[in-house]
Amino acid sequence: MRQARWPALLCLLLATALTIFAAGQLPAAGPSAHGGAPPQSLKEETVYYEESPPVQIISLSDLEPVDTQAAANPAWIAGGTPAPVDPAEMEVILAECTLQDGTIIRLYAAAEGRIDGAFSRSGAGWIRFVRCCNGEGDPSAFVSNPTLTPFDGVLGKSGFLLRYAGAQGFYSHDYYWFDADGTLRMLHAWFDPVALDLDGDGTAELVWEIPERTSSLSFCCQDADGTVYQVQTGVYVGGFLEAVEAEGPGPVRLIFRRRDSETGLWQYHALTLRDGALEVERDIAYVPAAPEDAISLPDPTAGRTALPHVSITGPDGWTMDGAGAAAYFDLHSQLWDSPFPSPDGTVIVPTDAPLDAATAYTVTFSDPETGASFSWSLDAEGVCRFDGIEGNCRLVSTSSGSLPAYCHDVLAIYCDASRTARNYDGQGRWLGWDLVEGWTP
Repeated sequence: MRQARWPALLCLLLATALTIFAAGQLPAAGPSAHGGAPPQSLKEETVYYEESPPVQIISLSDLEPVDTQAAANPAWIAGGTPAPVDPAEMEVILAECTLQDGTIIRLYAAAEGRIDGAFSRSGAGWIRFVRCCNGEGDPSAFVSNPTLTPFDGVLGKSGFLLRYAGAQGFYSHDYYWFDADGTLRMLHAWFDPVALDLDGDGTAELVWEIPERTSSLSFCCQDADGTVYQVQTGVYVGGFLEAVEAEGPGPVRLIFRRRDSETGLWQYHALTLRDGALEVERDIAYVPAAPEDAISLPDPTAGRTALPHVSITGPDGWTMDGAGAAAYFDLHSQLWDSPFPSPDGTVIVPTDAPLDAATAYTVTFSDPETGASFSWSLDAEGVCRFDGIEGNCRLVSTSSGSLPAYCHDVLAIYCDASRTARNYDGQGRWLGWDLVEGWTP
């Protein structure tokens, strides 16, 4: 913040002049006895200094640790304590994945409309860890469209991700892993999860966004002892994510902005995770990058009466071919018609960077009535390519304010889920969610 102050020497001169004036001894104008110029009046507003805002240090140990016991989260888990399962109860296998250590994870339909999840480790029996639907009441109160995918590297863990749509329609993400003693652990993330190394120690934190909300970004991190903490950035800085600054190795600096309620001007704040503590800088001087060369991205599906068909092709050529309305709205909202619209919309700018085919996913929207299609590709570094736009672009932000890394991770999750879920055939074609008789998600 910009404030006025007097350097010590100037203050001393002014005090001397005021003392002489008060005593009636102020000399007449003209050269002094020493040949110097007479004192000049000093105006306070002409002397300024730049004061750096104080940095608030908050130790992670001051926060409440996250309870990672799998039975403690989330509220919709029925049954609580893990329980043995007879394989005969698994009437229909909905999804299955195998972890690096040979652990098998299954989602399955049991009798009376129940949807359960179970694991088997080292050839041992099956243990139920979650109940997605108990077969009673309104099924919409439970999860729908559940999928399983392995993950590796989040907080240094390896495990599996259970992804599902909740009662409000948006997707939630539960990251499970096993401790050395076999205890099942879990972290719950909302909306847009992405693995991002915030403190620069080589291990990724779990970060997710809630665009255009007061608490726009949260992340889970751990201290040197392995204790996990959840940081809700809105508690400290407010606003929503403006930029992620990274200059060489080390921690990144998260820049947030919010509009001052009195002046109507944007205020910028920063938060850094470093050495097991949060560094909070409020009301900083920040000039956001102005993408002057931003390219307009019109919605190619606007005005169509039929729901477009959507597919995703991964770097290895595997194609998830359709997943109904859920996939269409999830992927369409990355660029258009987000339920949390940003005032700036989706921003893409030209770039000379090449598209990395080894990490690129391609999304295709097809009109089932006309056969017309539109495709866009995105790699892990945010470089993208769109039909109808010459050259490559860089995805700066989406209409929902999400990180480009989030968009890339969502595409990977869809492709990986279609490899393990039993409602896809051997070619990745979607077979629908009505595989379980008597259960409608």
